[in-house]
Amino acid sequence: MTFKIPPPLSILLVVLQLIALAIIATTAPIKCIRVDLQIWELCGVFLAFSGVISLGRKSFSVFPEPKEKAVFVRKGIYAFIRHPMYAGLSVISICLVIQFSSPLRWAMLGILMVVFVVKIIREENSLLARYPEYKDYQKETNRLVPLIW
Repeated sequence: MTFKIPPPLSILLVVLQLIALAIIATTAPIKCIRVDLQIWELCGVFLAFSGVISLGRKSFSVFPEPKEKAVFVRKGIYAFIRHPMYAGLSVISICLVIQFSSPLRWAMLGILMVVFVVKIIREENSLLARYPEYKDYQKETNRLVPLIW
């Protein structure tokens, strides 16, 4: 099995994502205290893990380009939303920053959201190039927030 090195921008995006998530996760508790935020945080965990499980080992990647032997997945959570892992991590991060607010954490959340948008655009362009049926899938589902975007 060969590993294809991702483009430099993809590597940079993943590094920025990991740094932002690490700073959000290590500068305050990673479990919200407020019950409403705990519920949202659990929803984010569910979204993210559902995405990983639905993709499986063959298709999961932290990079926005699909793996060489990846398969196009439309089942599970992907029947409702195109990027559940980004959605889940966004929900978790937003809850943590709201609960334990600081200028550094807000800055990391901003960076994380920009990284996710850029990764989504790159990922969708790659998926369109590889899977012609992805165009129909885009019409049937939203990117991050069902019924909105």
